[in-house]
Amino acid sequence: MQPKLKFLDRYLTLWIFLAMAFGVGLGYFFPNISNVTDSLSVGTINIPLAIGLILMMYPPLAKVDYTVLPKAFKDKKVIGISLFLNWVIGTVMMFGLAVLFLRNEPDYMTGLILI
Repeated sequence: MQPKLKFLDRYLTLWIFLAMAFGVGLGYFFPNISNVTDSLSVGTINIPLAIGLILMMYPPLAKVDYTVLPKAFKDKKVIGISLFLNWVIGTVMMFGLAVLFLRNEPDYMTGLILI
């Protein structure tokens, strides 16, 4: 018997779209909400955004079994291929996409290359 997904996991796509609709609706019905969130910044760090990111990232990181991490680094070939794909192929591909689609937008080009 296959394990069933939890309620939140099963409808994750729905929750994402509802959150997006909520955010768009919030901006539509309360246009000055951006001024409120901007006032909750310290320097260039938006505090509500930082809290939201921490809350979003904690659950997956808490479930990581760090005891098997050394075992993952034993296969040097897999590590090498992964690093090559992420840092060489990915960077070249993003640079190509940035030049192809965002030639006249240097700030967006930089962002796409950094992704």
